Amino acid sequence: MSTKPKKFEDELKELETIVSQIDSGELTLDESIGAFERGVMLVKALNGKLDEVERKVELLTRSAGGELRTAPFEPSSETENENENSAGAKDDDETPF
Repeated sequence: MSTKPKKFEDELKELETIVSQIDSGELTLDESIGAFERGVMLVKALNGKLDEVERKVELLTRSAGGELRTAPFEPSSETENENENSAGAKDDDETPF
């Protein structure tokens, strides 16, 4: 019997739950380390899924003439500005994932 891969949203929600548990300070040290390890695995899985979707977007890009072509995904300048602002903010409450 094969297990069905979890949805991106389900894994993201699980990661958010783990971060909340660690931030709460209610876990023991061993529980926190275990939760952190699970969180790292989830981050890797989520990044892998995002990479896969990005490759699909590149493959599905069409030219004006309707021909399929590969073009790298470029975030809008609005998204880049948000990333720059959040990267520059130093907030101890933020998780470095």
